[in-house]
Amino acid sequence: MDVLLQQITNALVLGGAYVLVALGLFLIFSVLDIPNFAHGEMFAAGAYIQFLFSVQIGLPFVVGLILAITITAGLGVVLERLVFRRLQGVGLFPVLIASLALGIVLQQVIALIWGTSPVTVPPPVEGVTALGPVLISNYRLLVVAVVLVAAAGTAWLVYRSAFGKQLRALAQNRPLAELSGVRVARVGTLTFAIGSALAGLAGGLLAAAGPMNPYMGFHPMLVAFVVLVVMGAGGRLSAAVTGGLTVAIVETLTAGYVSNALRLAVVFVALVAFLVWRPEGAIRQASAERARL
Repeated sequence: MDVLLQQITNALVLGGAYVLVALGLFLIFSVLDIPNFAHGEMFAAGAYIQFLFSVQIGLPFVVGLILAITITAGLGVVLERLVFRRLQGVGLFPVLIASLALGIVLQQVIALIWGTSPVTVPPPVEGVTALGPVLISNYRLLVVAVVLVAAAGTAWLVYRSAFGKQLRALAQNRPLAELSGVRVARVGTLTFAIGSALAGLAGGLLAAAGPMNPYMGFHPMLVAFVVLVVMGAGGRLSAAVTGGLTVAIVETLTAGYVSNALRLAVVFVALVAFLVWRPEGAIRQASAERARL
């Protein structure tokens, strides 16, 4: 039992990364109908920006994290304005191809600048805390706390702020939102910035949790899409949080008790089985009504 608790605790940090990436992807997809396959590269960019500022330049870790969030948000704005905004209304396939191409370009840019050899970032805090029979590093506790604050802040922004009302109006009925005076272009740009910033935050945090490589965003991006598929056509942010944590726990237990090589395969086998049983997704009512957020 102690080993099981330790495995689940270890999954919290990985789950935190999945939650932040899935939240960002969910916002972008819900508001703009853009399945952004380049979203994982925002995660990788955040990690390498953290490495640049906190290791190569020598700034404090927190400063590097803030810069990672800011720069990835700005990168999201650039991609939305130069690419995705121009592709709205042309169909799903061109958007898929464009986002895949952008993801490959960003991977190659990261590899060109920093190389393909693994790099690491020292954690800003050391030490281990005992929670009963479970041991967890203080940095992992810090990551979990930051993820909780970020998720709560995102939920407040979406469900309690004036901007969130515009965002949800656009997600649920774009033509009516335009007639009601919602500035669609502005909301779309800010949504992309927020979604990219969440992925950058995840990357900046996970930079100190293990070795990094230019292709590290592919795995979280796949998991985020798994969460979206399981949620169905609708849902709330809480479902993305639950889904990200669940996938992380399944992966970690598979790696610990079966094989590390099968950790992602088990997730996708479970996904196929779930979709055979319930192809409309977990949130049947939202899928039927096309209500999102």
